[in-house]
Amino acid sequence: MILTQDHRLVSLQAENEDLRLRLSRAESELGAARRESREHDRDRKPIRRAMRGSEDVYRMIVESAVDYAIIATDLDGTITTWNEAAEEILGWSELQIVGRPIETIFTPGDVQNGIHLKEMRLSLTDGQARDQRWHMKANGSRFFASSEMMPLYDDDDEAVGYIKILRDRTREILAEKELKTSRERLQLALDASAIVGTFDWDVESDIIWADIRFASVFGLPPETAEIGASLEAFVEGIHPDDRERVTEKIRSACETGEPFIEEYRTIDADGRLRWIFCRGRCFLDENKKPVRFPGAIVDITAEKERTLRQAGLLRLGDDLLKEMEPNEYAMNALRILGETLDVSRVGYASVSRDGRTATIVNEWTADDVEALRGDFDLEKFGEEFRFALGGGLVTINDMATDTRTAAHAERFAEISVRSLVNITVIERGELKMIFYVHDDRPRPWSSDDIAFIREILSRAWTYTRRRRAELALVETETRLRLAHEAAEIGTFDYDIVNGKLIWDARCRAMFGIFGGENVTYDDTFVNGVHPEDRERVTAAVDATLDPNKAADYDIVYRTVGLEDGVVRHVQAKGQTLIENGKTVRFVGAVRDITEEKLAEERQSLLTRELQHRVKNTLAMVTAIANQTIRRATNTEDGLEAFTGRIAALSKAHDILVETSWTSAPIAEVVERTLVIHHPGRAERLVWSGPQIMLTARQALALSLALHELATNATKYGALSNEDGKVEIRWTLKSRRPDGQGMSFEWRESGGPPVKEPERRGFGSRLIKQSLAAEFGGELELHYRPDGLVCAMDATLGD
Repeated sequence: MILTQDHRLVSLQAENEDLRLRLSRAESELGAARRESREHDRDRKPIRRAMRGSEDVYRMIVESAVDYAIIATDLDGTITTWNEAAEEILGWSELQIVGRPIETIFTPGDVQNGIHLKEMRLSLTDGQARDQRWHMKANGSRFFASSEMMPLYDDDDEAVGYIKILRDRTREILAEKELKTSRERLQLALDASAIVGTFDWDVESDIIWADIRFASVFGLPPETAEIGASLEAFVEGIHPDDRERVTEKIRSACETGEPFIEEYRTIDADGRLRWIFCRGRCFLDENKKPVRFPGAIVDITAEKERTLRQAGLLRLGDDLLKEMEPNEYAMNALRILGETLDVSRVGYASVSRDGRTATIVNEWTADDVEALRGDFDLEKFGEEFRFALGGGLVTINDMATDTRTAAHAERFAEISVRSLVNITVIERGELKMIFYVHDDRPRPWSSDDIAFIREILSRAWTYTRRRRAELALVETETRLRLAHEAAEIGTFDYDIVNGKLIWDARCRAMFGIFGGENVTYDDTFVNGVHPEDRERVTAAVDATLDPNKAADYDIVYRTVGLEDGVVRHVQAKGQTLIENGKTVRFVGAVRDITEEKLAEERQSLLTRELQHRVKNTLAMVTAIANQTIRRATNTEDGLEAFTGRIAALSKAHDILVETSWTSAPIAEVVERTLVIHHPGRAERLVWSGPQIMLTARQALALSLALHELATNATKYGALSNEDGKVEIRWTLKSRRPDGQGMSFEWRESGGPPVKEPERRGFGSRLIKQSLAAEFGGELELHYRPDGLVCAMDATLGD
């Protein structure tokens, strides 16, 4: 067996002590006789020789120990021996330290408290004094050591000094402290962010270790998280409708090693439905066999509930447009409220004039829940509860524990009510109506729950009490937008005392940092915030760090990537730790919401563009109406002309809508504009030419011009008889400095003889002005005897 140096020291000390005991026994047994004395001398000599040999070996070990500082002192604590390890660990040479007091290596605080003196006393009384504490080095720095002090004895067993053995454990202590701090930082970050819990599945042994929060979400007791449980136990906590899908996804992740990313529902320890976002990954061994599957879950219940609430409001708004009967609308509102909140019963009751009796008017119930009918004596539910109804709002999380209902909890249990929300209508000081939401489970009602209940009931009440006159107001109420996904979350930890800022990789990415360099509050965080947001953000941080204000840190701001220069939108939430009235730490989470912000900007741009298009179209319609009506010979002709021109404009709009108002094919513009003039004249109204894309304004101008030409041909030209014909042709010409050239020609033949009109009407002006203006070319109308020719030499632009 090979002994370490500290074990060898202990062994030699034991051997030395044994020799001393043997010598003592020998001396007590020898008599005063010479023979006995000679025998006594013969017995003592080998023992003393053994002791001297043991002490020589002991000294050799002391001098050769490299990991242990071994220091000897006299009874006054003056250092007499100092090995090389002591010189290496503490920094003083033997020449520098021998003769100085042992208190030199103790910290000033320990010297003031007399720790070195206590160690010497304790070593004399107990044989040894063990300790772990900080000590001083020659350069003034400190190190942490475990030490043991023992007394030194002479040949007469008299204490002559002390020996102190130290081992430097600074690295171990700092590593332990750093590990503890890291764990604490991670826990604080998890608490501040939306992460609910973490898990680690040993696939081979089928044991999942998780934290308490993770187990609770799946309806398992806390001890299960500590001792571990099988995958099946956790799968049982998944909502039945999601269980098969999630199980299949887990199996697939174990086979492929691909990331597991899923949203699904669970039933927590309180029986409540929860939505979670889970992300993990299965690690495979060299044989592609699943070994370990760690991950984390994020509670997105609040976001899902907001989504469901908005969907409920949207459904209610849609019902408003269906012009339902008031009672049908009210029933629908109750059903939406009950299904969205996942409660057992929703309804409303009228209250008698004396305030003693409530009569059920309308109600929705979940499956297998008995409906309430008829009259109910409110006094049976307790005077305190009845009095509370006069306040307008009553919320009770558990009937059995709330002081207002505990005495009559059995009455509520008879109608399957364990928690409730009551909103009452008070008119002229009298209770008139009770809106109620019941659940057969204990339930903490949040402010969002109350707001949603109020919103639904307010809409239903408005419809039934104020009829359709006020439905428009309900229709225009603000609709909540669907909550964004579970975005990936970054964490930050700001040690205020030491000025140390720690960001994880996601947080760094949101500030455009992709390396591992250190980050600081001023140089990294403040400089990374967009200049226009910097003052607002720093003010919010200062308010959060102020222990007297204790402001919430929930802010949205922009960042400018320090390495990539990319502008990002970030939502940040955090909390502070306060000790002795001072803020010592600031931790939290950040989320990239750039896509949401960009979507808002795109929507605003689209709205402005739509407004611009509508205004332009209305201006065009107004101009056509003014010119048509003013130049019409009679009302009928004016109305007919106006209707035709609007129809042509509408056809062009249809094409532009299909192409998002960017461009329109010329062939489709021609075909759709002339379709109303086309029936029975397919062989007489023909067109041809290459595929050319027109701008929105060009498409509108050409559509109006073609309509005027076709209308004129139908009334007076080639299409007014049975033999006439119209040919439309367009061709591309050579490219010009300002764009691509094009020619367009409308040619009539076979119709009545044509004469140039003495007066040009609005149609002719519309053709020449609109085409010339939008195509940037020249247009000519030739009134030839054999038929009208409209020729345009245009530039399409780029």
